[in-house]
Amino acid sequence: MIAGHTKFAPDYHFGILKLKWRTSNAETMEDIAATVTASSRSSHNFPQFVKDSNKPVVFLSWINYLEQFSKPLKNIIRHHHFIMDRSKPGIVTCKEHMDSEGMCFNILKSVSPAAGELPPTKPAPGLDLNRQWYLYNTISPFFRSVNARDTVCPKPITKNQEMDSDKPRKRKHSQLS
Repeated sequence: MIAGHTKFAPDYHFGILKLKWRTSNAETMEDIAATVTASSRSSHNFPQFVKDSNKPVVFLSWINYLEQFSKPLKNIIRHHHFIMDRSKPGIVTCKEHMDSEGMCFNILKSVSPAAGELPPTKPAPGLDLNRQWYLYNTISPFFRSVNARDTVCPKPITKNQEMDSDKPRKRKHSQLS
């Protein structure tokens, strides 16, 4: 199969969600969650909020953690197929094409992680100031509901040096009903 063209079981359920999404008028995270839930009769699609206190999404510092135990793979962009076998820990066989000859690399350093050890957690990434202003100035005029607009794209507290924040927001297209 050509690199970048994969078949993966969740793709089917994502396709079902896309069909439902096309007819949705979701403006808030709650609206999006309701659309995700309604897209699947068999409950395969379910939303997961990042800041859900019952089932929080935890962000882990994987890059710094894995750098302790593994070496970077040189010329990784040239390779499109990677084979790993549990009987050969740390050995990665890389191929440029599916039918080309594989080259084996040992990516493990001499230090190994302790069994069950996980990297430290890190805070959920937020939006930088430029992105907040972009959402406020460019995206928020398209909201139908003022409440949804102020929840999803609120006016940033800090002034942006690159953009003129005092410009009034104008809706670019007529309001849809």
